[in-house]
Amino acid sequence: AGARMLFGRRFVSLEASGEGLTFAVERIREGGTEGTYAGTVIGADGAFSAVARTAGWPRLATLPVVQATVRLPADLPQDTTRIWFIPEDTPYFYWLIPESPTRGVLGLIGEDRQEARQRLGRFLERRRLEPIEFQGARIPGYARWVPIHQRVGQGDVYLVGDAAGQVKVTTVGGIVTGFRGALGVAEAILNAGASRELTALRRELNLHLLIRRALHHFAQKDYVGLLDLLNRSAQRSLGAHTRDEAGKLLWRLCLLRPRVLLLGLRAFLTARSQRRP
Repeated sequence: AGARMLFGRRFVSLEASGEGLTFAVERIREGGTEGTYAGTVIGADGAFSAVARTAGWPRLATLPVVQATVRLPADLPQDTTRIWFIPEDTPYFYWLIPESPTRGVLGLIGEDRQEARQRLGRFLERRRLEPIEFQGARIPGYARWVPIHQRVGQGDVYLVGDAAGQVKVTTVGGIVTGFRGALGVAEAILNAGASRELTALRRELNLHLLIRRALHHFAQKDYVGLLDLLNRSAQRSLGAHTRDEAGKLLWRLCLLRPRVLLLGLRAFLTARSQRRP
């Protein structure tokens, strides 16, 4: 039992071989490739997973994230994250997250990379913040559960994290969900495919998808109405549960403030009507 860590390798190819799989990796520094045999391969290589493409999974839809490193404004404590909801710019949100006592990153999630970059530039100008450098990436936009297992010949291939689209589409965060996916794959390997963790993760991600479908059509007045509903008891409930416990959080919030449920249902029904031809 145990594990061996090999650094400086890049995945190249994967193919069925006998009762398992042979995969090749490139040695980045030394050059050349080396092959390894295994009965099971787990791909945790991001939204553009080469393991997934080689094993036959379709390409995931992705969303652009753009952000700029800026000097922190004088009125922002270094232990505080600031969020702006501006539906006319993005159906998601802007954020400003401190990285040090003097610097932070300000960014947004968009639907088109070029448009998101332009909107970020205009937002920086309005906030009178000077960009030090820009960063960009694409991350999966969860639309449905991605099967995490494929048979390739007599071998097994699994996907974890961004490679499997295991991202909360409310905030497009995937660190915690990726670790939960890894735990679920371990359970599936040990229990002949059964995993309570993967069942719970699928339920959680689908709940975030329902929330996103409602929020995606929020206008500014809807955000104002939602924030007005958050009294002290509701705020305490929000503080007691993380974003990765959406079911518990929503249940408590709707018990404390039933009008939140009505607001969400109205937005969800609006979203459904707008999707109809």
